[in-house]
Amino acid sequence: MRRIHRILGPILALPLILWMVTGLLFHIKHRYTEAYEVLAVPRASADWAQARMSPGDVIGRGLAAAPLVLEMHPTGRIAYFGKQGNRPVAIDATTGEILIEASVETARLWVASALAKSSNRQRYGSELSAQVTSMVSARTGTKNPALAMEFSGGKNVQVDLITGEITQTGALNQFIDATYRLHYLQWTPWNAVNIALVLCSIPLILFLALTGLRMALARGKV
Repeated sequence: MRRIHRILGPILALPLILWMVTGLLFHIKHRYTEAYEVLAVPRASADWAQARMSPGDVIGRGLAAAPLVLEMHPTGRIAYFGKQGNRPVAIDATTGEILIEASVETARLWVASALAKSSNRQRYGSELSAQVTSMVSARTGTKNPALAMEFSGGKNVQVDLITGEITQTGALNQFIDATYRLHYLQWTPWNAVNIALVLCSIPLILFLALTGLRMALARGKV
């Protein structure tokens, strides 16, 4: 039994140490605010009285289909965001005008203004590259054309060319995600294997604890 105990001890110590270290990181939350900060184009207070068109007007005129989201566009105009057929659209809630897709230059200006208000601006560094891609929009519920920008500080920023939504991620997010996977024994890309690891670990840890307790009690009787 002692031999089995000596073999299992070091093997099971690794996941336990990782579990404690990663759990400590979750409590400290070092740089979590930076990793998950929300970027947005600075805007003045919305004047919702500008929205003279109702959702029924927009749908009735065939400008977009339900559901619609009423929000402020980065240009400062109140707009409805939705889909016209399979195409995402932004519609001026005052005039019914369909707002044109932002150019790459405009998208860069939106990102620059958002970063200027960020308390972590220096962490981004300078722009390394930019390319037109797509991103899922919470406002239109579909994939919208977007500009993806890479920065020297390891940050990647995407800005929606229809709605102006901005997302950011980077190496810090990847590190935090990795600690979560380590903590919950998600060590492989296969969920079934990860579940098997957990199911095998639990009885082995219990066996190790019980045999250790038994040996300690037996030694105390000597």
